[in-house]
Amino acid sequence: MTRRAVEREFERYLSQFVDETYAAFDVAAVLRGSSGGRVAGKLLNNSRPLERHVVRPKLQSYQQQILDQLEPVLDYAATDAAFDTYADEVLARDIYWNALRDTVRGDRRDQIRERLLARQQSFGEDLEPLVAADSDDFWTAVTDAYDQETATGIVQTHFEFSVPLQEDQNAFAFELSIDPGEVLGGLARALPTLDVEFTDEALRSMRRAEQQVIPSAKADVEQAYES
Repeated sequence: MTRRAVEREFERYLSQFVDETYAAFDVAAVLRGSSGGRVAGKLLNNSRPLERHVVRPKLQSYQQQILDQLEPVLDYAATDAAFDTYADEVLARDIYWNALRDTVRGDRRDQIRERLLARQQSFGEDLEPLVAADSDDFWTAVTDAYDQETATGIVQTHFEFSVPLQEDQNAFAFELSIDPGEVLGGLARALPTLDVEFTDEALRSMRRAEQQVIPSAKADVEQAYES
């Protein structure tokens, strides 16, 4: 089927995931856990503008990065080339690899690299039958390419975006750089930029989002096989 059809449906579920992550994200908890002092206090009193001007754009940037990573994964799914051909490009677009702490080195760094690449290679291999399907209708192609159990398993495996963070939480650092003047305006322009880490909150909110999106996607799969 056409690549654009696959991309469009993946983007739809990814958008739902990002929306649910944003809804679950507790920026106040992040600020309370920071060492920002007076700056953090000012921002705590104005969390809604902070969510709109900082948190939402950050999540949208991750969404675009995941979509960009899908391109070489689909290239792999659509050709006979070895995954190594695409590995560097896949890794360069990986949100986890780009968030890897500088302190993660040596064998541990190599092991995380291999796990991240294996996850994307598996995704590409699972997409191969779908990309090769004759129908341009997404759900017709799905039911032609997989049995229901396989399709449901693909959803469970590849829509659980938080897996790398669950496996190696302390290996990654997800951070926000907050300009109080940009968020609050006025006298807040005199306040220094605040850098905060939100790794713990990222995992919590992503897990909450998965609890909404994965069952919804599985229900779509079930409906496709019943119709």
